[in-house]
Formats: sequence, structure tokens, C-alpha cells
Amino acid sequence: MRVAVVGLGWVAREVWLPRLVKHPDFEVVAVVDPRPEAVERVGALVAGARVYGGHEELGRGEADLVFVLTPNHTHGALAGHFLRQGLAVFLEKPTGTDFAHLRHLEEAARDGGGRLLLSTAARHRADVGELAHLVADGALGTPRLAELSWVRSRGIPGSDWFARRETAGGGVLVDLGWHVIDALHHLWGASGVRHATALPGSDFLTREGWGADWHAGAAALGTADVEDQLTALVATERYGMYLRFAWASHETVDRTRLVLHGTAGTAELTTTFGFSPRRVPEATLTLRQEGTERRVPLPPAGVGDEYDLQLDALPAELARTDATGRALREAREALAVVEACYRATSADWTAPETNS
Repeated sequence: MRVAVVGLGWVAREVWLPRLVKHPDFEVVAVVDPRPEAVERVGALVAGARVYGGHEELGRGEADLVFVLTPNHTHGALAGHFLRQGLAVFLEKPTGTDFAHLRHLEEAARDGGGRLLLSTAARHRADVGELAHLVADGALGTPRLAELSWVRSRGIPGSDWFARRETAGGGVLVDLGWHVIDALHHLWGASGVRHATALPGSDFLTREGWGADWHAGAAALGTADVEDQLTALVATERYGMYLRFAWASHETVDRTRLVLHGTAGTAELTTTFGFSPRRVPEATLTLRQEGTERRVPLPPAGVGDEYDLQLDALPAELARTDATGRALREAREALAVVEACYRATSADWTAPETNS
């Protein structure tokens, strides 16, 4: 499958391009980025691929699949452009920063016949897969409450656009929260949001030393108007959600927790999503039922394996006639939770623009 990659930032350089060039099902035939220095950084990976400075330069018949890996606010316009050309599009999260973006994608796919796939790597994690087995086997019973958290010890993204609402659409909730909320919907199914209350904060964004050190050049940001931490309670039609996300904290490791409380049992997964070197010593999955507790064995897994597994699954996903409709439905379901949390925050809250 001929692949064009649009946007050559960190997620392209470190996550998707190295895997695409090694995968037997894909051939990277073109890359698109207006910045010569960005193209230079991936030169060794994509030797022989055509290089374009703008997405309009990519010809209609040059690729079968386009990876759109650009800043959040461009997702709707760029993915829409290729969908109208009838191309398959793989879109990094978030699918859109508001519902207007999703309507644009829906119209573009309908008019052009393109097919949309979303980045849902967390679903492909081995530990999340074992949690899914417990749910499918009925070990938890009827869903009641999900406690979801991804708290980094230090891990503010290294690109300035992440810190501006205009370009990112939000802060840590859009970045880390989207992954975990999507994983919950994969496990328990989405549920309509009835009410939310949320408290954002921004204590680390403009302070030195709290950047993600796996992002080259990560440093304190001069200005920021998004949250670097958010805590929320969300009531849905079928279950409750407790959410806690933070780009930086006083924790010693980066920890991701999915705790699912049901009528028949509670399952608790403690692990580390993402690429941080500050990981929990061991991922654990625990099942508690009627006063008993047992550890559920987890298969061995390497950092980033979930991205390889999602690539393995892409051809079959592309073959589904309902791929676009399903992708847009799942995007709406995740965005509904994000939007509810942001609406619940104080209207006059703004992050500090300078280090006090």
C-alpha cells in the first residue's frame, strides 16, 4: 500500500515513519512538510520518497493511504482535502477539536468517497487487551464507575502549538485524555454524557525542567493558555467517570490507571502509556470479586508495540465498508466527553502566561 505522510513532527519521526518503512504492507512514497529542516530530519528514513512543501502538491493517484500527522487545528481541513479526492486517510488524534471539524470530515468522505481511519493505538496495547478479555467474559458485570488517569511526573510536549488553545484545541485533556477515554469506550462502549464537573490547572507549563525529555528540545513555554492538568467527574447514561490527567506532577513515575468497577467485580490496570522513560516498574492487572483478589497475568510487551499492532490491523480496517462511519461515531463519542469537561470549567479561567 503506497503511503504519503503529511506532517513530519515528533509523532511522524519517532512513532509512525520508522514503523511504516519497516512494515511489509506499506511503502512510503511521499512526505509533505513546508519546513526544510523537518524534511532533513527524516531524510535517512524516507530516502527515495518524493518531497512536497504543501499538501496540494500531492497528486490524486500518487498514494493509496495518507497519514495526516499535523497540529490538531489542521486535522479537519487536511483530512477533508484527501477524503474529497477519494483517498484513505489515517488521522492522528484528536480527530477534530470541535464538532464542526467532524461534520466537515463526514461531508468530505461522502462527497469524495474517501475512507477515514483513526489513531487508536491504546486499544491495541497487550495490557488493555487483557482487560478487554475480563470485560468480554463478564467478570465485571454491569458497568458502574470508571476511574481513568494518566499522570506524568514530567512530560509537557515540546512543541509550542500544544500550549495554545487556538492550535491544540485544549491541553492535557485533548492530548493524554483522548487516548484513555477512547480506550474506555472500546472496553465498555460509549455512553451519552449527562453532566460533568471539571477543575483545570496550569502549574508547570511555563516552568523550566518539566518538559518531555523524550521530545528533543523540550523546554519551558513562554506563553500558554491551556491546562496542564485536569480533574473531572462525568455522569453518563450508563456509568460514572472519574478523570485525572496531568502532563507534569510531583510523582516519581508516569502512571496510567484504568479501574473499572462493575456489579460483579473490579478490574484495575496500572501501567504506563506512551514513550516516557519514567515508567512503572511492572504493569499489573488485578481482579477483585466478592472480597477476593487475584493478579491476571499480562503478556510481555515492548514500549510502542501497540503502534506496530495497529499497523498490522490497518489493511483489514480499510476493507470495512463501515470504516468511516464507525470512525466518525467514535470520534464524536470521545469529543462529547472532552467538550463536556471543558464546558464545565470556569468560563473566566485562563492559564498563567508567564512564570510567576
